[in-house]
Amino acid sequence: MTFGSELKPNEFGAVNGYVERQLDIYSGLSKLLTEKAVAERDYGRRLVELVRSFQEQLGSTYEPKEGSGIGSLALTDTEAADKGPLELLPAANEWALRLEEEGRLHVQLGSKIGGDIAESLKQGLGRLSDGRQRSLEFYQRLLAERDSVYEQKDKARALYETRTKALVGSQQRQERATTEKDQDKYRQKSEREVSQRNHAKNEYILQVAVANEVKRAVNHTFTPRIMDSVQRIDQQRVETVRRLLLQMLNMQDAATARLAEGTRRATHVLSRVTPDIDSAQYVRRRIDSGQSKWDEPPDFRIVVDVAAGEDENMMLDGESQVILRNLCVHAQREGIRAEQEARSAAQVAEQSRKKKEKQDEEGRDIESALEAERESTLAELELVQHRALRAAVEQRLGPVDQGSPHEFKSHTVAISKTCDYCGESIGGLNRKSARCTLCEYTCHAKCQIKVEPNCPGPDPEAKSGFLSLFGSKRGRKKSQLHQRSTSVVSVNSAASHDSTHQPPLPPQPQSHSPYNGGSGSRSRSSSASTAQPSLPPRQGSYSATMPRMSMQLPPTHLTEATTAPVAAEQIHTPMTADRASTAPGSALAAAATLNSSSGALRSPSPLKQAHVPGPTPAKDGDRSIVAVLYDFDGDGSTTLTVHAGDKVKVVEVDSDNCGWTEVVLLERSGAGAQQQGMAPTSYLDMSTYRTPAAMRTSTMSSLPLSRPRTQQQSASNGGQETVVARFDFVGRSAEELSFNAGDRIRVLSREIGDGWLLGKLDGREGRLPVSYVADEHLDEH
Repeated sequence: MTFGSELKPNEFGAVNGYVERQLDIYSGLSKLLTEKAVAERDYGRRLVELVRSFQEQLGSTYEPKEGSGIGSLALTDTEAADKGPLELLPAANEWALRLEEEGRLHVQLGSKIGGDIAESLKQGLGRLSDGRQRSLEFYQRLLAERDSVYEQKDKARALYETRTKALVGSQQRQERATTEKDQDKYRQKSEREVSQRNHAKNEYILQVAVANEVKRAVNHTFTPRIMDSVQRIDQQRVETVRRLLLQMLNMQDAATARLAEGTRRATHVLSRVTPDIDSAQYVRRRIDSGQSKWDEPPDFRIVVDVAAGEDENMMLDGESQVILRNLCVHAQREGIRAEQEARSAAQVAEQSRKKKEKQDEEGRDIESALEAERESTLAELELVQHRALRAAVEQRLGPVDQGSPHEFKSHTVAISKTCDYCGESIGGLNRKSARCTLCEYTCHAKCQIKVEPNCPGPDPEAKSGFLSLFGSKRGRKKSQLHQRSTSVVSVNSAASHDSTHQPPLPPQPQSHSPYNGGSGSRSRSSSASTAQPSLPPRQGSYSATMPRMSMQLPPTHLTEATTAPVAAEQIHTPMTADRASTAPGSALAAAATLNSSSGALRSPSPLKQAHVPGPTPAKDGDRSIVAVLYDFDGDGSTTLTVHAGDKVKVVEVDSDNCGWTEVVLLERSGAGAQQQGMAPTSYLDMSTYRTPAAMRTSTMSSLPLSRPRTQQQSASNGGQETVVARFDFVGRSAEELSFNAGDRIRVLSREIGDGWLLGKLDGREGRLPVSYVADEHLDEH
């Protein structure tokens, strides 16, 4: 007979109070034994008083009837000689009566009792009291978890009612709308409200199902289990008191022969005590007194707006089915985990109970078993919720196919990116996202539940180790660009050409794109009059091929009046020699934009807005401007969107047959902000294209080149060669000389490396780039 099986769930408070009072009562026994050990000379009288005090505490436990005294607990000779099981109360009273005869115990016996019995009893009952308190706290926590589920159910109901009211209002406004525009507006709003209402309703139905299951589990499974754990604590109390009293009686029997008969009687009585009898007596008294009552609370019902045509069924539109499917898959996965945890904790508890020969009789081992049961209970509570949710979904949808669910993990983005589900930005105040650890699908945390469970898995071509951080991303980017290129291209039916089909798109620009630092990368200055020239290569810091920097296209008709002088040493472009000789504006392509504060190169800007003057017709015609044959929708970052009939200016031809040409889209008005990007070569009319060699020749000839000063020029300056700074320069190491535009720097040596001088300014010596200075005589001109 157990508390949990015989008593009702609402009697846990009474059970806990009973065990608490029992522990408090028998905690007084420790004080009795301590006083008994130290009271040697006043042993007899003092011991009798303490025994009577203890008997009064025993008598107050069960509130005896009127007219009966403490003596009613005493056993007759026949009752004491009986061999049947006995509860602790009369046995403890019998021991107290025998204790009155033990007034003349030896000092040695008192010392042993004080050291071995009293302290062990105090510690054992203290541990049991702590275990009872933890059981009470766990029960309160269980109720709090149940109430939390109830609150979630109430919140879901409130949200559903709010969504329903909003939908009704939108529908009413749609009916009252007088114009077609207003009707479309409110109709769209009503459709959104319907989707939100459906989701809220499903959530409410699921929460009701979960709340009902949790209620039944707490009332009929978990609460009885906790009551049984409290019962075991109480039984351990009985066992601890019985064992210690027997131990003390054995010491008394060995110490004195005069009390042998009384000790044998008390020993016989106490040996009949069993923990189950105490619990059974308590249960019987509760039932006989009519205090054991329980009314089963009714199940929660789904409350819907019947007047609005609502019913108790889930909404099964497309988005709702995806969400329900994901919830079911998540519940199944989490349910398996919770079931494993519950099974593991139950095994630990069972093993602890079976180790009777190794159990700590003061209550240590029982607490470990109870703690394992508590962990198992929490896991089972979670399992009940997951199973209830899954059963509610499958009851409506039938068996749910898991598909290939994504392995989403919480992720905080550092740089804003686009949600793969809704297309909105992830960043700013909304940086919380979810990323699949397999396919790296990234979306808002709120969109995670709406994503179809169709994870393609990891990229089989992805590299392993550290390089996988780069290789897999490039592969995904290439795949996305290829999909966009092959899916968004459309033929303009109004094109002037006779062809009815577009030519095939080349592979998406990657290694040949000027936006990813490939072999075709080129750097341009933001303005011919304000841009600083590129730095020469620095040994040990970076290679001669610099990455692409953000820029704007300079005018194609450069003159000496608008272009800063560029020395021969300034031209350190990342292009090859043949590209440098054919690319338009190659002399100006060497002018890279530098960060004046740190000297570091700026980050790339893939698709640039440049204020480019409209095409100025040359004397012989600008043959670098070609026409677009077909419509092409770019991705906005690397490829450029063009339409049939547009005019574009070729910046870099497809010399390596990669299938892509770098162009600048010209406004039809002939002026304004233009865009630069990649376009398919087969989509352009390249038959009219001619390399503007004359323009490049005139441009290059207009740029004066710095050269070493002659001996006569050096002699005119006192034999000291001096250069003038044309731009500000901030050294990036102790070996480099910092200076401002206009400073005159004394040249110490020109033989320190390609593109560098050794100079002195205001007593400071260091290296300086040739492209940042000009000879003094050139500056004067």
